[in-house]
Amino acid sequence: MERKDFLKKALTLGGLAIIPAGLMTGCSKQNSSAPVNVDFTLDLTQPTNAVLNSVNGYLVINGVIIIRSSTSTFNVYSAACTHAGCTVYYDPATTNIICPCHTGTFSSVTGGVLTGLPPTPLTRYTATLAGANLTVKS
Repeated sequence: MERKDFLKKALTLGGLAIIPAGLMTGCSKQNSSAPVNVDFTLDLTQPTNAVLNSVNGYLVINGVIIIRSSTSTFNVYSAACTHAGCTVYYDPATTNIICPCHTGTFSSVTGGVLTGLPPTPLTRYTATLAGANLTVKS
């Protein structure tokens, strides 16, 4: 075998060995762990929180997603998808929580996985409304 042919084959095989490694890092986890020791209060009269004054309004803050599902009910979950840690969002048209990275879908009522790659449900937190103050806790 000539030197030129040897180098061509060696470089081709070397390149093929690198491709799978690059593909495997495409789905690497950003940070799919749910926040712990969650304990904060939002003043719903503040403009930054006003979206929660409407049914189907949602807000991603402090690592959680808060969804107002009725006049008296708030559903709160970890905002990190359990598959790759991407930040999820709420889709009012379907009333589902969506992961934009790989189109995983979660129930906004239970946090359970509906479709896609997420292996586990979103972590749920409690929300208590007192007047205009919404308190979120682990």
